[in-house]
Amino acid sequence: MRFSLASSILGSVVLLVAAAATAAEEWTLDKQEDGIDVYTRPVPGSGIKEFMATADVESDVEAIMQVLRNSAGFKDWFPNTSESRLLARDGDVSYQYSVMKTPWPVTNRDNIFRSVATVDEATGVVDITVAAAPDYYPVQEGRVRVQKANGLWKLEPAGSKKTRVTFRMHLDPGGGIPEWLINARVVATPFEALTNLRAEVAD
Repeated sequence: MRFSLASSILGSVVLLVAAAATAAEEWTLDKQEDGIDVYTRPVPGSGIKEFMATADVESDVEAIMQVLRNSAGFKDWFPNTSESRLLARDGDVSYQYSVMKTPWPVTNRDNIFRSVATVDEATGVVDITVAAAPDYYPVQEGRVRVQKANGLWKLEPAGSKKTRVTFRMHLDPGGGIPEWLINARVVATPFEALTNLRAEVAD
């Protein structure tokens, strides 16, 4: 009986904790403009918010994939990026190096992102998962290496020559930057990225 009661109490506590975590992770719509919706939500154990942005792009999935896979051109459209290049690619897995410009006196950050693309043959939906791979490439002088990042690009066919693009990311730039300063860009970055992506695809 004691074991049964203890198990019941423990089960109730687990359910309450899970419910609280779920409630804390609900998305909040922070910006809605030009057909772009930007949401944010808190991340357990981090003071930096995760973002998710969606937009319809007047192009097919293949053309958008070409832009996303062009590592050398990443700097031409992604916000606050001064350098970008491909380090390695093996099929659907790639490693990309990029540099994030930061306002003085904060030291610029650099990223190594490992991207894995998967295609649902039945629906044509493409998922590109992105994660930090900080040890893949030597540390560069005068730059702080980003250690933690996880994200996703989702490309969903939405009719003839139209794609619903979803961009989600949680990134901790590290190095003692105040969390409020990082969160101040959490909405602007994905909005600018999807705005610029539309223009890049159109070109």
